[in-house]
This record gives sequence, C-alpha cells and structure tokens, in this order.
Amino acid sequence: MQELNPSPPRSDGSPPASMAPAIPALIVVVQLIGIVVLTGWFSANLQLAGLPATGMLMQPLTAVSCMSLGLAVWATAKQRLRLARMLIALPLGIALAALFEEAAGRSLGIDTLLFAEILAHQPRPASGRPGVLPALAIVLLGLATLAVAARQRILRRSTVPLTSVVIAIAAISGSLLPTGLSIADHDTRRALMSVPTAVTIAALALSLILLRRDLAWPRKPQCGFGASTLQWTLLFSVALPVLSAIMLFWAKRDTHLSTEAMVIFLAVVQVTASCILIAWSWLRISRESSARWAISAALDSAPIAITDIEGRILRWSDGCARLYGWSAEQVLGLNKHELTGASRIPGRDYPPAHAMAAQETELSEMRADGSLLRVFETRQIVQPRSDRAPMIVLSMTDATARQQAEQAMLASEARLALAVDLHGLGIFEWSSVDDSFRFHGRAEALFGLETGRFEGGMTAWLAHIACVFDRKITSPEAWVPGRYGFRLQSQRPDQPAVIEGTVLIHRDPANGSLDLIGIVMDATERERRAEMLESRESELRSILETVPEAMITIDGQGLVRSFSATAEALFGYAAHDVLGRDVRLVLPQYHHRHHHHHHHHGAASRSAEPRNAGGSSVQDRMTRLTAGRDRQGNEVPVELTVGEANIGNEQISIAFVRDLREQLQTDARIHELREQFLHASRVSAMGEMSAGLAHELNQPLTATANFLGAIELQLQREWRQDQLRRLLRLASQEVLRAGDIIRRMRAFVSKGELDIRAQPLDEMIADTLQLARSRSQAPGVRLEYHPNAAAPVILADRIHIQQVLVNLINNAFDAIEAHDVANPAVTITTLAVAEGQIMIRVVDNGPGLPDQVISRPFEAFSSTKSNGMGLGLSICRRIVEAHGGSLALHNIEGGGAAVEFTLPTYSELELKAG
Repeated sequence: MQELNPSPPRSDGSPPASMAPAIPALIVVVQLIGIVVLTGWFSANLQLAGLPATGMLMQPLTAVSCMSLGLAVWATAKQRLRLARMLIALPLGIALAALFEEAAGRSLGIDTLLFAEILAHQPRPASGRPGVLPALAIVLLGLATLAVAARQRILRRSTVPLTSVVIAIAAISGSLLPTGLSIADHDTRRALMSVPTAVTIAALALSLILLRRDLAWPRKPQCGFGASTLQWTLLFSVALPVLSAIMLFWAKRDTHLSTEAMVIFLAVVQVTASCILIAWSWLRISRESSARWAISAALDSAPIAITDIEGRILRWSDGCARLYGWSAEQVLGLNKHELTGASRIPGRDYPPAHAMAAQETELSEMRADGSLLRVFETRQIVQPRSDRAPMIVLSMTDATARQQAEQAMLASEARLALAVDLHGLGIFEWSSVDDSFRFHGRAEALFGLETGRFEGGMTAWLAHIACVFDRKITSPEAWVPGRYGFRLQSQRPDQPAVIEGTVLIHRDPANGSLDLIGIVMDATERERRAEMLESRESELRSILETVPEAMITIDGQGLVRSFSATAEALFGYAAHDVLGRDVRLVLPQYHHRHHHHHHHHGAASRSAEPRNAGGSSVQDRMTRLTAGRDRQGNEVPVELTVGEANIGNEQISIAFVRDLREQLQTDARIHELREQFLHASRVSAMGEMSAGLAHELNQPLTATANFLGAIELQLQREWRQDQLRRLLRLASQEVLRAGDIIRRMRAFVSKGELDIRAQPLDEMIADTLQLARSRSQAPGVRLEYHPNAAAPVILADRIHIQQVLVNLINNAFDAIEAHDVANPAVTITTLAVAEGQIMIRVVDNGPGLPDQVISRPFEAFSSTKSNGMGLGLSICRRIVEAHGGSLALHNIEGGGAAVEFTLPTYSELELKAG
C-alpha cells in the first residue's frame, strides 16, 4: 500500500488544534482591553477601568490574568503547549489565591502587588485582585485552555461545557449592573463583575470555543448535523438561562409578585422555550438526517471503503460487497490490500500533490471466488475532527472491462501492425502542433526516405515530394478537412515506381490545429497487372468482335450488359440502344437458367459442362433453336447457346446467337435435291423393272383379249346370258388387275413430301413384292415373305418404305446374280422387338457383304457395283431414321447377308381413336 502521511501528532500524543481566523482577533481584543485597563490604573484615570461611580472596576490583577490567558490560548492554537502551560499558571495562581482569600477571610498580600497607592483609596475591600465570579471564570478558562490540548478525549470534550458556563457567568453578572437590575453594594458585590471584565472573559471563552469548533461550532457537514442547527441550538442554550436570571432580577425589583409566583412564571417560560427549541431542533435534525440517509444510501451502493491509517477496514459498503464478494461482517478489521492480494500495475501510480490530497492508483486484486479484478483506486486521508484519528477513504472503480478493452486494442494494434508488415503498407502522421512526422511500417521506404533520418517538418516534406515525385502540393493553410486519395509516380530506380494511398485531414475545433494521418502502399505490381489485364481485355474484345456468332452478356435480371458488333449486324440495333434493356427485346423467347429445362419441346438441344483450371466458374451451357426479332420486327431463326458464369457474387449469362437463315436455306435446297434424287432413283428402278412390268401387264391384257374374243364368239352363236355375264366379269377383273399394276408403278415413281400415315404392314409388303417380282434380271430367285401373326399397322410413308424394301431386295438380287448360288432365295420376315416397334428383316443366301461395307456401311458414294452410285444404303438409313427407326446390317454365318430396320407400330386403340 502506498505510504499515507497524515499530519504528525504532537510529542505529547494529543491531536493538534487548528486556529480559526476569529481567534487572533478575539485575543487582540483581550490584550487591548487589558492594556487600556492597566493604563487607567497607572494614570489614575479609573474611567478606563470601568464604572468608577458604582465601584465596579476591572482590577489590575484581573486584567493581567485575562491577558495571560489570551496569550495561553494563542500559544495553544500555535501548538506551543509548554508556553501555554506556563502562561496559564499565572492567572490560575491569582484566581485561586483570590478565591482562598474570599473563602478564608485572610489576605495573602496579592491585593497590593500592583498600583498599591491608588488601590488604597478604593472603597471596595480587597481591591486589586479579582472578585469571586471573575476569579471563578478565570479558573474555568484556565482549565478549558488546558483541556483543549489534553490527551484524553473526555477532557478535550469538556472544553465547550466549561467555556459555556463562563459565558453564562459573564453574561449574567456583567449585564445586571449596566441594565440597572442590580446595584453594587456589600451584598451583591461578589455576584457582579465589571463590564470590561465580562467582555474580556466572554472573548476568551469564545476563542476557546472556536479553537474546538468541531465540537461546538462546526462548519463541515462531515462533523455531524448541519452547522446552523448546532450553532443556533448552542446560542439558545446559553442565552436561555441568562435571560431567565435577568428576568428574575427584574421581577423582584419592579414587580409586586411573590417569590413563588415569580419562580413558577419563569419555570413556565423556560419549559415553553425549551420545548420550542427541542421541537425546532428535532425538525431540523430529522430533515437533515433524511438527506444524510439518502446520501449514505447512495454512497453505500458505490464501492467505497473506509480504513484506518494502517489499512484496517472500518466500513465496507454494499458496492464493495458486490464488487469483491465479501460481506461487511467478513472483512471488518482486516487489512484491505492484504485481503484482496493487491498488487500495483507498473506505471499506473499517480503521485499526490501533498499528503492530504487524493491519490490514484491502478491495482490488480482478487475477488472472494478467486477471480482476478483490475481496480482503479482513489484514496484520500480525511480527519473530520481533530479529536479523531485520521481515516482513509477508498473509492474503487472496476477497470476489468477497460483492461479487456485495452488488451483487445493492443491485440488489434498487433494485428494491424502484422497486416501492415504482411502487405507492405506504410502509415504516416503529421501534426501542426509540433510540425513533426511519424512513420510506421514501410512508409519511409515507400516515400524514398532513409529509415529514421527524416526530421524536418511540413516544408521539408513538401520539398521532398516535389523533388522525388515531381508533384507540387499546396501548403497546409489551404487544406480542407476530409479524406483524400493520392497517387505518385517516381522515376528513381531505388524505390517503387507507383505508390498510392489515402490521407485524412482533421482540424481541431478547440485550437484550430491540423492533424494528418495517411496510409500508403506500393502499387507498382498492381499497375503492371492492370495494364496486362487491360491489354488482355482489349485482345479479348478484338477476338469477340471478330467472332462470326453474335454475343450478348446478360445479368441476373435479364438486362443486357454487352452487345457485340456481330449482334448489331444481326439484329440491326446499335449497342447503346440495347445496353441496360431487357434481352427479350431481341430474344423474345429467352428464359433464365431455371426455365431452360422446361422449354426444349420441338427443338434440338444439347448440353455440356465446360470447366476451367481454377474451378467451375462456367456452370453449364444450353443450346436450342429459337426465333429472334430484329429492329424492323422481323423474326430471325437463330441457334441460341447460353452459358452461365459467376463473377464474384454476381451470376451472368453469356448468349451466343448464330444466324440460321442461310443454314435453313441450304437445308431446304438439300432437301429438295434429295427428293429429286429419290425420284430419280425410283424412276431408274422402274427402268430396270420395265421388262418385268411389261411381262406382268401382258398377262392381264392377254387374258382380257381372250375373254373378249370368247364373248364375241358367244354372240355369233347361240349364247347364254349367264355365260356372257361371267366372261364380262372375268375380263373386268383382268382390266382392274392391269390398272392396279399401273397405279402401283405410278405411285412408286411419283415425287412428293413425306406423308406418314397408318399403313397395314402386310398389304404394303405384298405390293412391294409385286413390284420386285416384275424384275426380269433375277430368274429362278425365290422371293418369300413370312409375316408376323399379329399383322400390325405401322406409322410410315408408304412410298418411302416401299422404296427402302425395293432397294434392299434389288441389292440382294444383284448379289445373287453376281455369284452362282444354288437355290437362290430372298426372304422377308417381320418380328415384334419392343412395345411400339416392329423389325423388318431382308435376308438372302448370297455371298454376304464385303468387309469394306460392314466397316462403313452408310458412307456416301461407296459401292461394290460397277455401275452403282453408292447412295442406296445411305438413303435407306435416312428414310428409316426420319420415321423414328434404325437400320443395321450384318453377315449370316454359313453365307448370306441380313439387313434389318425398325418402324413404329400403331395400336388398335390408337387406330380407333384416330
């Protein structure tokens, strides 16, 4: 605990008495009265000693005694106790001798010690010495003066009662004669005193009361109740008996009341006045007690403790109990700092201005539960009364939260310093108060300064910036408070080429001083990367401008962010007309990412998931066919490919748009050429089958001619009607048969668009076989059909499927003709392979397909025939796939080839619904 230095006690162990400002004045009054009285006796001018007519004069020894008592009071106030005791001895000796002479009736010879010649002419017996009441008052004043500096507290407390009695004696005995209530005769002389004597004795008594004013006339609230209450109570307590005695003398002299009546009257007056005084004091004291109770309760809630000079706890507030965890009963009498294990925080002591001043210290202490506590302690020595030992008032403030905040601030500063070091930052500060700079981190190196060598002010700093960075900065007088950024370029090779940072300028409103704090960093590498990035962006922009496909960048709200030159040419809009507007201005059917999965009906689509080296920045890519709209409102067929990418927290879409108008025109032309080729191939096939078809037509025509000849013969003879009718019916059948042959041939050769309908499979294959059998180049080849028992109905274009079958049968015929095959045969079978699908298989027993055809069966312009074009199988595959089927071919073990293709069937229920 820090050493506390109270005012040292006197060598005799009694506490010091303090001198009030009025005490020297009262002592001076006493000395002046004594000097005046002694001068009157010396000059035989008794008017200066009192009232000569009445014989009530202040005696010389009385004046000497009062003057000596006055000096003793002054010596006591100055803590000159030995001198005070020596000065008290003279008046006490004179007063005791006077009392002895009065009591014993014997003279000790002290009466004529001073001014004997003048005293011989005085009518008063034993002139020169004090009377009874003055001597008694001098004795009481001497004892009170000794009690002021006594070691025992009870003796010190007797000072005020003794002096109060003296004041009462002086007031009563000194006022009776001037007021005319008494006369100076032989009977009353011992009860009266002269006016100078009464005034002198009263002044000495008041000086002693002021010397112990903490008990009688307090000025500080700490000493008890309010000062005014005690002062008025003391005044009335002294004045009441004085007034009572004066009234008694007045009643005896000027009234005719009996002694008993006068005593009763005065008793009633005294009791009434005492009750009024007690009631008034009680009200004042209760009001002041309530206020003090409120103050005490407020102080008790705060962590305040009172200890003696050795640190032992005298009072422990509830606030201390809450702060430390110990109750008042547990800690009273214990040393506070030993109890809490207090230890000082280095550098946190605040030395006092003087011994009685408040002292502030930061301590580390411990609670009752063992937890550590950081306390900011203020302590002050107080001594409310001189008769009480000094006390120490301790006021504690919990600084634990502040300590944690300081530790957090230190940790934050450490992290900031680490960040500054890791990132190569620099911090610099300047204040106009001392015109000095402070640098932290790499600030000096970044500004081209030698570490620790720059000691100039703002003028030198501005000159350095102008020299190194060729930048002129205005003087601080023109600065406006605020935050500003800066960028400096240097040509010196020994420092960064580019530095940049931010400064904050603050002006103190109190004194108008300027403060500057800034942060600076090396921006050379960032500038280089920015230039590289700008170059790459320019390169990428050039590439994108030359990409044949239009590119549109779209944000998450569907607004256009970029619009390439190709897109401008495609849609007729300038980029500035489209930027920031909804992309559906040019792509009406555009949908956001989460809609793509629901809008692929009727469009070819494909998806991919590109990845870059750094991760999945581009999520996926969706492609579909849609229609755009140009500036004139015309629909533009396009292929739309949309990819999505995340740039930071923002998701964007990149749409690549390809113009399909030229492609659609090309596809239409190719489709037209294909139809023409198919028609030509059918015509060619009919040319090859023309001989067979002529032979086949010859049979029904010959039969018709025969039937008609028979009818003619019947008409020349006797004919029968039923025979004629039968011959006509047979002729008609042959004519219809020839018509069917011609119709099938015409339908096969005709050119038209794909017409998919429900077709009976067996009927369609039967017609095809009629066409195939008419071929004359393959005599002796057995052509068989083994239908499926279900006799399904298929969804197909009859002519195109017949063309596929005719082409496959002709290929089989060609393979058989080219090789000598025993029992040549071509067999067509149908087989249900899956629900809604039927397979048609064309099998021959020829040599089989060459390896070059097996490996690349559908390659265009590849043929094994000497006069073939190599397009047959390719056309057959396209026709089958257009119907939703597939075509395959393979060789059969033991010889022969098989070609299989599938077609969708049409159920009976669907047929009825259709």
